[in-house]
Amino acid sequence: MQNDVVIRTEGLTKIFEEGKKHEVIALDNVSLDIHRGEVFGLLGPNGAGKTTLIRILVGLLTPTKGKASVLDMDVVEDIDNIRERVALLPQEAGVYDRLTARENLVYYGGLYGIPEDVLNERADHLLDIVGLRKKEDYQVKSFSGGMKRKVLVARALIIEPEIIFMDEPTTGVDTVGARVVRNLLKKLSSERDQTIILTTHDLSEVTELCHRVGI
Repeated sequence: MQNDVVIRTEGLTKIFEEGKKHEVIALDNVSLDIHRGEVFGLLGPNGAGKTTLIRILVGLLTPTKGKASVLDMDVVEDIDNIRERVALLPQEAGVYDRLTARENLVYYGGLYGIPEDVLNERADHLLDIVGLRKKEDYQVKSFSGGMKRKVLVARALIIEPEIIFMDEPTTGVDTVGARVVRNLLKKLSSERDQTIILTTHDLSEVTELCHRVGI
């Protein structure tokens, strides 16, 4: 793991309905550094601000106070450039059930303007990594929850992001599926030196997967 900082927040705060009777402080004065090649866990119960932090870092929310940078770019001023270099796997992310595993990857990558020959080469490699090469031509609607999560991870990787944000990656997946996803994340970390930021409420998941954790 290298030591260069790829994400930095300083006093990051997000307040909803600020100044009103029912204002909610979703994020309160958060300062952290995350390094390249690190699996960093954001641990806490629902409502702790984990998803809010990720949504700020990918430009879906603007902070009320404080600063944040991703890959040395400001999350407010340079968010378009940031989005070209990161991938988000939301908690409620869905696959295209009527497409095959390969078609899911190629279609998604095409939205980013990646040439077809490059997409097919990347899809071959990623389907091998996630263990779905033998299922690449099957419609995803026939897949288990764990297999669908594999497709989602591969789809996120098709654009070769420098950072992947994963919001509760094993939520809604059965025990077997959760194990599949965890093994995949460990493989990405060890073999690709992939920077991964994940949110979870599961202490055992953090212990197994993460180099460091923010609570």
